[in-house]
Order: sequence, then structure tokens, then C-alpha cells
Amino acid sequence: MAKYTEMCTSILETVGGKENLTGAVHCMTRLRLNYKDKSKIQVDDVKKIPGVLGAQFSGEQFQIIIGQNVSDVYPEFCAMTGLGAAAAIDENLDGPKEPFSWKAIPNKMLDYISGSIAPILPIMMGAGFFKLFYALFGPSMFNLFPEDSQLMQLLYIVGNAGFYFMPVFVAYGAAKKLNTSIPLALLLSTLLIDPNILEIVSAGEPFNVYGIFPMQLNNYTQSVLPSLLTVWILMYVNKFFQKYIPTAIKVIGVPFCTLIVMVPLMYCLLAPVGNTIGLGLAKAFEVLYQVAGPVAIAIIGAFWPFMVATGMHVAVVQIALLNITTLGYDPIVLSGANIANYALMGMALAFFLRTKGQTRQMAGANVITLIVGGISEPTLFGELLVNKKAMISQIIGGFIGGLIGGLFGVAVYTMGASNFLTVLQYAGGPASNFINACIACAAAFLCSLATGLVLGFGEGKVEADWKAKKASVRNRKKNNAAIDDDEEAKPAKI
Repeated sequence: MAKYTEMCTSILETVGGKENLTGAVHCMTRLRLNYKDKSKIQVDDVKKIPGVLGAQFSGEQFQIIIGQNVSDVYPEFCAMTGLGAAAAIDENLDGPKEPFSWKAIPNKMLDYISGSIAPILPIMMGAGFFKLFYALFGPSMFNLFPEDSQLMQLLYIVGNAGFYFMPVFVAYGAAKKLNTSIPLALLLSTLLIDPNILEIVSAGEPFNVYGIFPMQLNNYTQSVLPSLLTVWILMYVNKFFQKYIPTAIKVIGVPFCTLIVMVPLMYCLLAPVGNTIGLGLAKAFEVLYQVAGPVAIAIIGAFWPFMVATGMHVAVVQIALLNITTLGYDPIVLSGANIANYALMGMALAFFLRTKGQTRQMAGANVITLIVGGISEPTLFGELLVNKKAMISQIIGGFIGGLIGGLFGVAVYTMGASNFLTVLQYAGGPASNFINACIACAAAFLCSLATGLVLGFGEGKVEADWKAKKASVRNRKKNNAAIDDDEEAKPAKI
């Protein structure tokens, strides 16, 4: 019997069975399910399954928080449900079309954006570390190597490529998400950053597509929204030609006709609109920062873990990515979020130091998982959201650290680790930015730790609740075993 069969069976029973699922993916800690009928999913029952830390709807997905074991649970769940780990499922073939609703548009947009960016996060993380070490080793930080050394050149090339070709990477994720032509999506996005196009843009001379349609002279390297809009429209154009072009010439006619339509649409309408929206959003957050100043960072620092726990952070992170790809840095969202992460670490350590017995063992595991592994869900759902004093510690530490970071004007320049090395994300700009970020993160950690140690966490009640929950699970297993024995004892029907 496989290790997670019981958990997977219970999950499947509480989400409406495999007939109600159209897809399954996972991230570092969550099993993410696409479904047909939301009403068939029993959220409260899912949360009671042993091994499940929490569950919630986010956009068009149902997310089950499992922790770092999710990568082991996922293949077993896919085998049980018959869902291929990388298979794309056309939801429209498996059930009635969902009626149009204006209220559903924001969720669908969020689901599309997050689903398109999620597959390329490893690129951003990996390339981000190369940019990070380029900044650390260069003259702006420790000045260990000259900029013209081969090591520094390689660090720059790899780090820069991860963000320079962002339109291509995003197009891949978007095409996969929408189940449209990945090759055509890659070709169109490559045309956005083709050297010949960049040369035309640099020259600043007017250029007409097909000699008819005027093209805006924008540089789309490192951009996200132009590709997202392009692939979205590509899905409809490609479907149209797939439907009406005769089968005999479809293999040639569909891609050719699709490109004939998409090239001017992309260059003259979709890409410029996407670029304008991206610049507008970045400017809006810049204005917010100028108006609210340090308070904006402080609020994010105080409440970010609660946003993560409820899935609200997904939308805001997209703005941070837009800031990094547009401005080259993010002065608000990730600046406050990373500081909040250190406040959460301080609270987790205080929780470990104040509690006793079995609860302390659990808290110790959460400290290691969070601080070393960068996995926050066990701490969020096992400590923060179930203990008011833990919430107070987090809010105080995050707010003070965020306020200090806001006063110093710290900014995140690259993606990186989410554990105790998170502060390295502030490297890449002026050396003072990194130093100030270290001060803000340390303040968040120490304030949260001190608050937790002084207030305590109601240790006696925590231990009692933990023992009661454990006893409940044990009794449920005994009852299930007794039922199985009764069924076996019944005489067989003839």
C-alpha cells in the first residue's frame, strides 16, 4: 500500500470524486485542483483530513495545504484520479459551460496570470540568484572581483537572460494554461524582442506592419503583460482557423493564417496596451508609496502572512513582478512581504521557546521548516491563525520592521530564497539598500520574538487543544477499524 493512499482517498471523497476534477498541479506546499462544480467540495471536511494543514479557494482553483510532502502526495493523487501530471484537459468537453458573470472576471484574470507565471518561477528564482551574486561580488557591495572578469561576465549573462527573455517565458506559461499552441505563442513572443525589432525601436523611425498598420516603438524586453494579452487572443484566433480551415491543408494553413492575423494585432494593439497597463500599474504603486510612504510598507509587513493564508497575496505578487520587470526593483510589495517573513520567524521561535511537551516538538519542527526550509504553511495554520497572541506578535513585529524599512526606502531587486536568506533579495542596488534592509528585517524578527516571549501564547490551552485533536484523530481511526471489522463479520449474502 502506498504511503499517502489514505490521505489521497479522503481528499478525493471530499472534493466530489475524480469526476469533479479537471486538473491537478502543485507548488512547494499546496495541491492545487481545478474543478467543475464548486458546491461538491466540502472545505471543512478537507481540513479535518490527517496531514492536511488547511484548504481554501483561490481564483478558479481549490488549494489544499499539505506542506513539503506535497511533491510525494501529488504523483500518488494523480495516479488515483487518472489525471496526468502534465496533461492539459479541455474543461469545456467535460461538463456544461460556466455561465458568463461579470463578478467572475477578476478571479479569472487572477487565475490566468498566476497560472501563467507559476511555471516560470524556477527561471526567476535561478536567474535571480545569479543577479544576486553579481551584485554581492561587484563594486557596489564587497568588490571581490572586477566587473570585466569572466566570472562576473557569466553571472551577468545568466542573471540578465532570466529576465530579458521574460516575454518568451511568460508566453510558454500562458499557452500551457490556456491549452493553445505553445509553438506559435513562443514565436510571437520572440518577435517582441527580435534584434531587428529592437534596432527599429532604437532608431526611432516610424514603422508600419505590412506597410499599412503603424507600430508603436516600444522595448518589450523583460515585459509580462504584452505576452499575456497576445496569447489570450491567440487562443481565439487559433481556434477559429482550426475550425474552418479544411483538414487537407490544416497543418500548414492554421499556423500561417494565425500569424497573418496575430502579427499586426500584437505589434499595433495588444503589446502596446499591455505595456501601457504595466507602466500604469507600476506608476500607481509608486504614487501610493509617495503618498502613504513608510506606512504602506508597515501595513504589508504586519498583515502579509494573513494574506498568504487566505490566498489574497497572489494578486499582489503580480504587481511586484511587474515592478521588477518594469522598474528593475519593487519598493513596496516584496519589500514589506520579506520583512513580514522575518517577523513570522521571530514569532515561531518565541512560540517554540514558550510552549512545552508535544506542542513544543511540533513548534520546533515548524521553526526548522520555516527558517531553514522557507515553508511557512505549518506555522501559519498550526500557530498564527489559531492563536491570538501569535497574531499580535506577528502584527507588532511586522509593522515595526516594515515602518523602518519604509523610512529607509528599501527595495527588492531580485527573486530569491524565502528562508533566513530572504534578505539577500535586497541586494542588487546600492549597498546602503542592503544594509538598511538587514536592519529592518532584524527589527521585525527581534520585535516579534520579544513580544511573543513577553505575552506568551496561552501555553496550557495550546497543549490541551493539541492533545484533544490528537485523541480525536485516534478515536476516529478506531471507529473506522471497528466498522471494517463489523462488515467482515457479517455473513455473505447468497
